[in-house]
Amino acid sequence: MRNSLKIIGIVAGAIAAASIITRKRADGTSLFDDIADASKGWSDKLQQYGTKLKDRFLPDLKGPNGEDVFSDMYDRKYYMDDMNNRIYTDNI
Repeated sequence: MRNSLKIIGIVAGAIAAASIITRKRADGTSLFDDIADASKGWSDKLQQYGTKLKDRFLPDLKGPNGEDVFSDMYDRKYYMDDMNNRIYTDNI
């Protein structure tokens, strides 16, 4: 009897949470839309942070003349030539 009450409570909680998350507001958005937008922003920030860490600690990729290869904010790979110009590569 106790186990069935626990299961019914869990199911009721899940239904209540789903109804709160998916309820449409007056402007047509829901809490799920806000959560999805926030998670996209966080994932973009984590990807940029990971790229910065890779550039800082693991410059193991080398350009044609042994230059370090870096990534810009669009995840394009480049290396710096002698005159400090970025030279983008497609195959590195």
